[in-house]
Amino acid sequence: MEELRDLRRRIRSVRSTQQITRAMSLVASTRLRRIERFVEPARTYAETLRRIVLDIAARTPPWAHPLLKPKEAVTRAYLVITSDRGLAGGYNAEILRRATDLLGAANLIPGHVVVVAGRKGRDFFRRRGPRPVREYVHLPDTPDEALARHISEGLLADYFEGRIDSVHMVFARFVSRGSYQPDVVQLLPVEGAQHAGYQDQTRIPVTHNEGDRNEVIGRNNGTRDRERPNGPHLPFTYEPSPESVLDRLFPHYLVSAVYAALVEAKASELAARTIAMDSATDNAGELIERLTLTYNRARQAEITQEISEIATGAESLR
Repeated sequence: MEELRDLRRRIRSVRSTQQITRAMSLVASTRLRRIERFVEPARTYAETLRRIVLDIAARTPPWAHPLLKPKEAVTRAYLVITSDRGLAGGYNAEILRRATDLLGAANLIPGHVVVVAGRKGRDFFRRRGPRPVREYVHLPDTPDEALARHISEGLLADYFEGRIDSVHMVFARFVSRGSYQPDVVQLLPVEGAQHAGYQDQTRIPVTHNEGDRNEVIGRNNGTRDRERPNGPHLPFTYEPSPESVLDRLFPHYLVSAVYAALVEAKASELAARTIAMDSATDNAGELIERLTLTYNRARQAEITQEISEIATGAESLR
C-alpha cells in the first residue's frame, strides 16, 4: 500500500511538471514568433551599414581616420551576450564555452577584458574570471535600440581612449526555429577594413564602354563611380568627405551591429527554450507512462495477493 501511494504521488508530481513545461514551451514559441520578424531587418540593416563602412575604408587612407589606423591587439575586449534565465537547454553553455575558448587563446597576448549582457554570463565570469568590467542584466523581452546604444557607446569610448585595442562579440546567430549557431564577430576595428585596398580615386578614371563610344567617368565630373577591381564596392559619392561621413556613420553602424546581435541572441534563446521545453514535456509523458505501468502492475499484484488471502481464509474455514 505504501508503494502505491508513493507511485501515485510521483505520477501527480511529474504530471504537474509536464503542465509547466508545456506552458513554458507555448509561451516561448509565442514570443519567438513575435521577435522573429525583427531578425532579418536588423541583420540586413547592420550588414548594409558594414558594407558602406568598408566602402569608405576603401576610399580613405589609413592615416586619415583613427578607426582605420591599424592597431596591435594588445588589450582585447569581448562582448558576451547570454540570457538572464536558464531552462534553455545548452544555449548559455555553448556561448560561454566559445567565449572561454577565445579568452584562453587571448592569454597568449596579455590583456583582455569582458563585457557581459545577461545574468548567466555575469554569474559565470564572476565565478570563473575575468571579472566583467561592465554588466548589462535584466534584458528586455524585446531588445531595443537604447540598450544597444548604451553598450556600443561604452565600447567606442574605451576604444578611442586607448583602454582597448579590439572588440569581439560572442553571441548566438539565429538560423531557424530549430537551430542557432554560436558566432564571433569583430566589431572594432571593422573586420576587413584593414584589407579594403585604399586607392586615390580622384586621379584614377574609369572607362565605361557603351556601344561604340567610351565614356570616362571620374570623381571630378560629379558622376557616380562605377564598380571596378580593387576599387569601391558601392556606387556612392560621400560629401563633404569620406572621413566626415565615417565620423557620423560609424556610431550608427556599431549600434546596429550590437542591436542585431541582441535580437538574434534573444530569438536563439527562445528557440532553444522551446526545443528544451518540448523535449522535457515529451520526457515527462514517457516517465508518466512508465510510472503508470509500474503502478498498475503493483496494484494488480496487491489485488491478486488479497484474492489469494481471501481464498485461503475461506478454505481454512471449511
